[in-house]
Amino acid sequence: MELNGKVALITGGGTGLGREVSLALAKEGMHLAIGYSRSRADAEQLVTEVRETGGSAAAFQADLNSPEQSRALIQAVGERFQRLDLLIHNAATTRFVPFKDLDAVEDDAWDEIMSVNLKSAFVLAKAAAPLLRADGGGQIISTSSIAGIAPVGSSIPYAVSKAGLIHLTKCLAVALAPEIQVNTVAPGLLLTRWVAGFSEEHIQGMTDTALLKHCAELQDVAGAFVMLAKNTSITGQAIVIDSGQLMR
Repeated sequence: MELNGKVALITGGGTGLGREVSLALAKEGMHLAIGYSRSRADAEQLVTEVRETGGSAAAFQADLNSPEQSRALIQAVGERFQRLDLLIHNAATTRFVPFKDLDAVEDDAWDEIMSVNLKSAFVLAKAAAPLLRADGGGQIISTSSIAGIAPVGSSIPYAVSKAGLIHLTKCLAVALAPEIQVNTVAPGLLLTRWVAGFSEEHIQGMTDTALLKHCAELQDVAGAFVMLAKNTSITGQAIVIDSGQLMR
């Protein structure tokens, strides 16, 4: 797919991996809708940076824990840009709880993690499908995790939500074909502010056991989103970028 002049919505687009993906898509000439929940300043700063380099971007606030706000986000982007070609569901939440401490997993935390990480992916896809089809088809790409493939990560509910997201990707690929491609990118450990919940020992241990002896690079992961967005022959797939963490 030719990206220049097309419109992309990136949830969680103002920080971390979302920011890198947004900048990569801006370089391809896409108009950006930067979704955020609480990181307003980061999202607006990114919009300013994109515009200063000649790009087009706008920030949109939505709490993806709310299906109503998720649907309203899609509507607002459609009204602002009059089209949508690429939906990237990158926003996520977690709690840092050791797997063995089952008692520390509270019901409210479980429900919020499933709602933001998994349910909202379905709500957004369902709401966006008519817009994506309107101009001949489009793409949906989510950010999952190697925690959805192996029992690793910040907590059991997070890992389960990402496993569900990977299977949802396959289900939506079937449901939305042939007009809409649906894929997910599954990174390993990324050195963003997300890792503040891990100890230095944990981070070093994951780095040491990776085959390539370093964490996945943000630019490499962002590049996978661009590759998928341009590709017209991949759907229903989880692209793992983890420096060989899963191979240990």
